[in-house]
Amino acid sequence: MTFFPDTLLGSEEIEDYWNEDLGLYYFNRHRGVFNAILFFYQSRGIFRAPTNVEPDIMKEEMDFFKIDLEALLAVADPNAEDVLEVKLTMREKLHTFLMDPQYSQAALYWSFADMAAIVLSIIMLVAESVPAVTPYFESPDESDVYYFLYSIEIFVNGFFTVDFLLKLISWPKPWLFFKSPLNFLDFMAILPFYMELIAMMTSGSSAGGKFVVLRICRTSRVVRIFRFARHSKELLVVMKVVSGASKEFAMLAMLIMVFVLLFGTLLYYSEMGYDSGYNSIPLGCWWAIVTVTTVGYGDLAPQSTIGRLIGSIAVVLGIVILALPMTVIVSKFNESYGDVKRTTERVQLKNVRAHAIANGAIF
Repeated sequence: MTFFPDTLLGSEEIEDYWNEDLGLYYFNRHRGVFNAILFFYQSRGIFRAPTNVEPDIMKEEMDFFKIDLEALLAVADPNAEDVLEVKLTMREKLHTFLMDPQYSQAALYWSFADMAAIVLSIIMLVAESVPAVTPYFESPDESDVYYFLYSIEIFVNGFFTVDFLLKLISWPKPWLFFKSPLNFLDFMAILPFYMELIAMMTSGSSAGGKFVVLRICRTSRVVRIFRFARHSKELLVVMKVVSGASKEFAMLAMLIMVFVLLFGTLLYYSEMGYDSGYNSIPLGCWWAIVTVTTVGYGDLAPQSTIGRLIGSIAVVLGIVILALPMTVIVSKFNESYGDVKRTTERVQLKNVRAHAIANGAIF
């Protein structure tokens, strides 16, 4: 910090922010900007402006720390990225290219192409279910549109296949490739297409068996929408948070299951002899699920006095069963979300520092 004596952290004014209770210098400032400022000192002048901070906030923070923002704009030029460039092998470059859209302009275009292919495949899946359009997807005799639509399907799946194979080849430890849930989802996104091809080309299978296989394959294509998770850091954070709160969600599921089985069985026996539609315990459980979630379709309703009494108790208890665990789940969710965000920030800062050290920016 002595290299920048005219700034707040490099001058004696820093002593005004020493906290005796905490035993450290404490600045109640914007965290994202401070990380960039801290790296500025660590790298002896290399500044990387956060992309998610408003210009007014950035200027306010830089003025507080007495750093000349205008003088740093030249340093923050995109051409300065070479300062932190680490020598990578071709395999590592390929892996970074596929996993990090910020790696290069080409990586960003590849990410955009992936998102466009996902959107196009979902549109095709939805359009195929429209009765007026369905014949164009199933029979080439209807129109030449069939070949055009099938060409799009081949192109999309070809792109997904190339992307999947490149990730598999460039993965640091290929034998652990499927340990990542996102990689498994990528595999499931392309598997239905090839299963459908095999089913269509297999001559020995029965027509009914082929129909079942094709139906399963076409339904499985909806898995492609989960590929969007790679392009949304927020969605990845939510997935990690949900995984961290798995015990709380399991507790809620257990309470609902006990509730559903109990009241579904009670309704079935209490409605015996009445034409109310409770012909089995599973139907009673269906009514209990609709009731505990406060949906209330109205397709089933008790007619007996005992049944209505049980239904009234179920409605009240359903609200309680959902409300009580939800406070615990929300608290755990917030705690896990904070932990994941802090871990992500630490990893990013660690990577930046490692890059700087590797290139001699920090001694």
